[in-house]
Amino acid sequence: MRREKLAAVGDLAAGVAHELRNPLSSIKGYASYLGGRFPEGSEDREAARIMVQEVDRLNRVISDLIGVSRPTDIHPRKVDMAGLADNTLRLLAQDAAQRGVALMREGEAEAWLDPDRFRQALLNVCLNAVEAMKDGGELRLRLKTQGNVVYLDVRDNGPGIPQDILNRIFDPYFTTKSQGTGLGLAMVLKVTEAHGGSVRITSETEGPERGATVRFLLPATPEAVEELARREKDSSSSAVPDAVPASADVSNSSQE
Repeated sequence: MRREKLAAVGDLAAGVAHELRNPLSSIKGYASYLGGRFPEGSEDREAARIMVQEVDRLNRVISDLIGVSRPTDIHPRKVDMAGLADNTLRLLAQDAAQRGVALMREGEAEAWLDPDRFRQALLNVCLNAVEAMKDGGELRLRLKTQGNVVYLDVRDNGPGIPQDILNRIFDPYFTTKSQGTGLGLAMVLKVTEAHGGSVRITSETEGPERGATVRFLLPATPEAVEELARREKDSSSSAVPDAVPASADVSNSSQE
């Protein structure tokens, strides 16, 4: 059912993106030009600035649509996941510092994936986690390899996700954010599955273990792609596997 939803969104996005992108670019260009003709601090200049801001917001919606609908053409290779994770955390450093969120990475691994496509998926998950921790907290990325499978856990200690929301978290257009598109996690799912991997979310809303954990299962080798596909097919439960043990190698941790 989820794949059918994504296919429907894809058909819609293909037409919407092309019809809206060009006129939006023209509107932004004219708004920027007109804004520059008004004095600094004037109401007219502020109105032009708001127009540009709203065009940028619409462009982000279209980009999310394209991210969900575009073909999952990936070009996998052996990737140092510790380096990819550290790079992702560096992109988050400023936003995290403003919110009082500490960023950490534990463990090392090598995976067989397209680093550009997967980095965007990981960044989406991490951004959601940072935004959820409104009163500060900790975002921890933990890596571990077991056999031909790489486990990447993204763990936050925010308020957690209620169960009724958790069941719909990957549905296209489902969002709890006032300005969200509801396509970010749908894109995360699609990109992960394109690599032959899977992604699951567990969450606690009370107690010392409060927070959410997003677990990626990724292939460590080309052969592992088929292994993960078989594991997903044979699974009779939607439960998330146990989190990476706390005893996982932390000798190469980094903190932003």
